[in-house]
Amino acid sequence: MPGLTIGWEYLTGCCVATDPASRQRAEWPPHPGRVFMALAAAYFETGEDKAEGQALRWLEKLGDPEMMVPRRDSVFQRTVINVFVPVNDSAGPSSALLQSAPITRSKQPRTFPSVWVGDAPCFLHWPHADTTGVELHRSALDQLCGKVTRIGHSSSLVRMWVAEEVPSPQPTESWVPDENLVDLHTRRFSEGTLDLLDRQFNRRGREQHQALSDRIAALKAEKPTGKGAKERKAEIESQMESLQQELDKIDSRDPIRPKLGLWTGYRRKEIEPPPPVPHTNFDSDLLILTQIDGPRLPLASTLNVTRVLRRAIMDHMGTNIPDWVSGHQTNGEPLRNGNQHLAFIPLPFVGHEHADGHLLGVGLVFPRSVPRPERGRVLGRFLVDDHGEPRDITLKLGRLGVWTVRKREYMEHRQALQPETWTAHPRGATTWATVTPVVLDRFPKRDPFKERQEWEDEVAEMIATSCERLGLPRPIEVAVGTTSWHRGSPRATVKRRPLRGHPEIPTRDAALGDGFPPYPTKGGNGPRPQLHVYLRFAEPVVGPVLLCAGRFLGYGLCKPLWGGGVQ
Repeated sequence: MPGLTIGWEYLTGCCVATDPASRQRAEWPPHPGRVFMALAAAYFETGEDKAEGQALRWLEKLGDPEMMVPRRDSVFQRTVINVFVPVNDSAGPSSALLQSAPITRSKQPRTFPSVWVGDAPCFLHWPHADTTGVELHRSALDQLCGKVTRIGHSSSLVRMWVAEEVPSPQPTESWVPDENLVDLHTRRFSEGTLDLLDRQFNRRGREQHQALSDRIAALKAEKPTGKGAKERKAEIESQMESLQQELDKIDSRDPIRPKLGLWTGYRRKEIEPPPPVPHTNFDSDLLILTQIDGPRLPLASTLNVTRVLRRAIMDHMGTNIPDWVSGHQTNGEPLRNGNQHLAFIPLPFVGHEHADGHLLGVGLVFPRSVPRPERGRVLGRFLVDDHGEPRDITLKLGRLGVWTVRKREYMEHRQALQPETWTAHPRGATTWATVTPVVLDRFPKRDPFKERQEWEDEVAEMIATSCERLGLPRPIEVAVGTTSWHRGSPRATVKRRPLRGHPEIPTRDAALGDGFPPYPTKGGNGPRPQLHVYLRFAEPVVGPVLLCAGRFLGYGLCKPLWGGGVQ
């Protein structure tokens, strides 16, 4: 593998390291800054070998590395509990008697967040490291890596090495540096970090201060007598005065806990390029917001949530709102000609044996035509703070209460909060079914009571046209109904009293009660029909698949239907 690769494995299968933003959370994956500090600690603690120092200063200049860590579905954060331990940094009487010695020492609560990693190795890879530099510093780096015993807490034991190549097949997922609405923010190191760590620890200053203090104490203890005592006393006083002046100039402060202030973002990279499959005009890289506080809401409240979130984003931007966010041109007219804009989708618990359809979060779906840097520029400050930490976003939902959402954490394992659940990326899926009902673009001309087959054909044509507008091929099979093919999803609303020109859709389960509320439309013709839809394509397609009129606010959301049956 070209460039430079440093690998390590956790000897106990656990990574014990505290997230710098919360002592109740483990840091995973380990930040490149933490890995560099582990190398620096080994360098300082073993005599500061000159070649090793030169290698670390060269490493500082290589920029942000790619990260290869065990796949997210194979690591698990362990439960964090408070542990009361004796502390070494406070003196004074205490009622707590140590078992190992008849002395007392106060105990304080401490937490040791950890992640189960297993035996899969981790790697930092600098693909653009120059060959000359690698050859020059490889021996020193290999020697230094052999001295590293831990990354994080002292119980987080590791074996580290300079790797020739990453094992294949790779039990890892790759992450590459990126600053645009990324899933992961990490502390980084840069040129000058080694000197910064040296200054923060201040070992030399404290050693020099101690050495001069010892010399002054020795001079004070000296008591000249006999012949020449007067001259010797004057000489001692002169030396003490000179040493004291030198002592006053030395920085003798205690060590400062190492702290890196620079952060960088990372996004996941596909290790193997996906095969060419049809893809919608929407990007499969969804931005996931997870509910962290508020009431448990049903899927039928989708419109309430998506509307309030859209308004919160618009209010944050003020008057400078891009058309791909608002969905309107500068003159106020809606975007036409198939132009896509930002969409909001619910993320419910559906498709499982015990699914009940409650919302776990909400997703932002971007048009593929909007570059990632533009997305980050527009929405970055709304979602994260200056340190890359996710902000809490409060959504006031009226009678439904107050919801708080936050950008998804890296360690989130729930399936409904994984983009692939809704997009089938990268391999695609041939069968899809709606989780929220499709709101038809117009009223069908056929009468479903008298011309049922013709009515179904007309609706199928409308659905197929909507698929083509998304950039997908025409489905080879379309089925419609009021009940979803996914377990946990409420049924589409059945109108009890049809309006003139808007006949009720015949159904066998009308006694089940209302499901999704009608999607509001302009004009006086009343709400358009809404239906659950089943789609089958001749070849796999990649989503997200959002169909017909309500697609930008969460209606018409499809989910892959694996196996072709009810989920």
